[in-house]
Amino acid sequence: MAEPQYPTKKGLWSKGKREEANYGEVRLGTPYPEAVEHFREAIEGRNDFDPAVLFVWGTMQATGVLNILKAAEETFGEAGQEMVRKAINKAGYGAMDGLIRNSSFPKDLDEAELVSYVVTGLNTVLYASLEEPWITSKDRCEFHILWCPHQDRYTAFDCRVQRFFVEGIFQAMEDHGMGDFTAWVEKLIPRGADCCHFIVQRREDDGDRNPWHIYSDELNIKAMKKLEEKG
Repeated sequence: MAEPQYPTKKGLWSKGKREEANYGEVRLGTPYPEAVEHFREAIEGRNDFDPAVLFVWGTMQATGVLNILKAAEETFGEAGQEMVRKAINKAGYGAMDGLIRNSSFPKDLDEAELVSYVVTGLNTVLYASLEEPWITSKDRCEFHILWCPHQDRYTAFDCRVQRFFVEGIFQAMEDHGMGDFTAWVEKLIPRGADCCHFIVQRREDDGDRNPWHIYSDELNIKAMKKLEEKG
């Protein structure tokens, strides 16, 4: 399979513009605004700051989160797994709630268009990723992730820990009136693809739980079985 190619002119970062006319009215904010402003002030006018060190710091934190999940599973079994899952849910919820509250979006958008713009904030702000988004229909939007901070350090199975953040993110979206959508992954860079491909679609199921969460359950069971086989 093809690998990602860099540098690239494709996609957009958080300050990039999408091709849709309505996106010109979108203003993406951030969670933790006071802390973000302090950081911007700390690096303002400095030529000795290398943005890559934030990537190093973030990768250390992401590795720690993954290691905590694995240690909790090994030490406490399913109870430890669920404990970490709920803690990460809470972090994802807080980040997305802050993003939505501190951003502005045009009024009277089709729901899928609004969700697509919010997801661009999720990808480019919360996940600091390079996104290539598009709207497929009134019920569906999609995106490619052309670069992700985790792609060179996580295995495809390790990416399951990020699903827990997204569970909290979905809850925040629901609390802000965007709760009728789910998502799934078509391909992943850690599996050897040239990008990650996600589909976000209006839910067609009648169940109480989002299908995203149900698949997370399946991966959790798989993780516990791997531990049992390991002995």
